[in-house]
Amino acid sequence: MTEMNINVGGVIGTTSALIDVLTSNKGTVINVSSGLAFVPLPAAPIYSATKAAIHSYTQSLRFQLEETGVEVIELMPPAVKTEMTTELAEGGGTVITTDELVKQSFASLKKGVLEIRPGQSKQLAFLSRLAPDFINRQLWKASKKLVPVAVKATSPWPAEKQATTTA
Repeated sequence: MTEMNINVGGVIGTTSALIDVLTSNKGTVINVSSGLAFVPLPAAPIYSATKAAIHSYTQSLRFQLEETGVEVIELMPPAVKTEMTTELAEGGGTVITTDELVKQSFASLKKGVLEIRPGQSKQLAFLSRLAPDFINRQLWKASKKLVPVAVKATSPWPAEKQATTTA
């Protein structure tokens, strides 16, 4: 539940705490979800669910605040080249650099885009509508080796980071 509390509760709690300031100043909210808001990565089901929740929350918030002058933007980055994504990149997954993410994101902000989908996030959103079974299967194939055999249905973390129990 920690991942849910941080990724979802943190966004909602922060927005709620600042809503009066945002509305009185006609501010801007920028929430960060992920391209995985559209299609789950089977190796990271909880993470994917949190990003889908933020996507839904942000869309709803945009409607709720549309008459207040508050702009609600969502950044949906794809996999970004970091220490966290090393195994994904080594396994043949597509990642973009932080420089490329920033470049694409600022270009979209300048155009007034409310849902910013840099890099592969555009394709994930499109394929989730056009061929959801296909893209879900492709993500499973790409991430399958990241899922330890003993915990395939429950956790995205490597076995050495898991708490194990025996019956």
